Amino acid sequence: MANVSKAAKAQLLTDHDYNLTALREACEEEEIEEMEEENRKMSHNHTPLPSPNPKKMKSKNQDVGKQRGEITNETSLDAIQTLIKRFDEQDDRLKAFESRMEANTQAVRENKEEISKVNEEMLLLKKENASLKQICLEQARYKRRWDLRLMGLPEKDKEDTRETVIGILTRVIPVSVEKLCESVDTVHRLGKKNDAATNRMPRPIIIQFALRTVRDEVWRRSREARVCREMNIQFKEDFSKEDREARAKLWPKVQEARRNGKKASLREGYALIDGRRVDP
Repeated sequence: MANVSKAAKAQLLTDHDYNLTALREACEEEEIEEMEEENRKMSHNHTPLPSPNPKKMKSKNQDVGKQRGEITNETSLDAIQTLIKRFDEQDDRLKAFESRMEANTQAVRENKEEISKVNEEMLLLKKENASLKQICLEQARYKRRWDLRLMGLPEKDKEDTRETVIGILTRVIPVSVEKLCESVDTVHRLGKKNDAATNRMPRPIIIQFALRTVRDEVWRRSREARVCREMNIQFKEDFSKEDREARAKLWPKVQEARRNGKKASLREGYALIDGRRVDP
C-alpha cells in the first residue's frame, strides 16, 4: 500500500467520494493530509457544469395559480348548477302561472257570458218595468178622472168639509142635495194641518165622485159658476205628480202655439198642437 502514487490516491479519493475511511486503511496519515490539501485546492478552483437536463422547478406562483384555477372552475360549476336549478324552478313557476292565467281567462270568458246574459235580462226587466210603470200610471190617471180638486176654500176649526163642499156643488150644477150626497164619495183636505208650507193659503180639497157623469158636469159648469167667483175658489182636475210636472213644462209651448194661431191644448202628460202630440 506504500507504493501507491499520489495521483492514484487522488483519483481513488475522487472516485469513492472522498471515502476517508478507506484511504486511512491504505495510506499513511501524512499522505492523507497532503491529499486533503490538494482536494481542497481542486474543489476551490473547480466550477460545476450545469446539468444537461435540469429539472424544471415548479414555482410557487404557478402552484397557487393552478389551485386558484381549480377553485374557480369548481365555483363556476356550482354556480352553473345553481342557475340551472333556479331556471328549473322558474319554469315550474311559469307553468303554474300559465295554468292560473288559463283558469283566469276561462273565468273571465264565463263571466263575460254571464254578464251578457245579465245585460239581456236587465234590458228585458227595464222594458217590463217601463211597461208596468206606464200601466200603473194609466190606472192612477183613470182613477183620478173621478176626482176634482177644490182650491182656495178657507179652513175653519172643526169644519165639516163634506157638507160644505156639497153645499157649494148645489150652486154649481142644478142637482138636488140628495143626489149629490149619493154622487159624492169622499171629501177631505190634502196635506198636514198647520204645515208651514201651506199656512199662507188653504189646503186643497180632494173630491172623489161615485158617478163620473156628475163629476164631468161639475168640471164643465165650474168655469162659469157664480159661486166660484164670489168665494174666490176654483175647481181643478186631479193630476198625478208626473202629469203635473209634464204640464208645467208643456204649458209655455201651448201658450206660444196659441199666440201663433194654432190649436193647442194640454192632456194627461202631453200636449196637442194642431193635432200633433208633443211630449215634455
